[in-house]
Amino acid sequence: MLRNASPILRYAGLSAIAYAVMVLAKEISGTENAAIQLLCTAVVVTLFVDCRQELSMEIAAGDWPPILLLGLVNTGVGCYCYFSSIGSLPAQTVAICGYLEPLSAVLLSVLILHETMVPLQILGAVLIIGGVVFGECYSSGRQ
Repeated sequence: MLRNASPILRYAGLSAIAYAVMVLAKEISGTENAAIQLLCTAVVVTLFVDCRQELSMEIAAGDWPPILLLGLVNTGVGCYCYFSSIGSLPAQTVAICGYLEPLSAVLLSVLILHETMVPLQILGAVLIIGGVVFGECYSSGRQ
């Protein structure tokens, strides 16, 4: 089925499978989960860059501190906090946080980077918020 799909759909499907594996791996601690995710991401990005650019990137010496800050501290600490809390949170809360993640990225780009939201992004934001509200109302009625 994935062979006939467009590359974007294949990558999205593989991403969803990888995310599900990471979430469902209950016996792995938050630290191990974050380390595995960062290691897998580094391998995939390295392979991708090697296929596209033959690893011919030039990084200035002054660029390494911000790269390490973003990669190790922000991403590492963020992954640790996220994956170490998954086991103690209800699945619905984890799902809602996952849905709000792209929305927060768009909103922060508007607030911090002063980017403009296009109508499709506004529609997406409304659908995400509507889905979260619906999920909360629906689950409250079922309990």
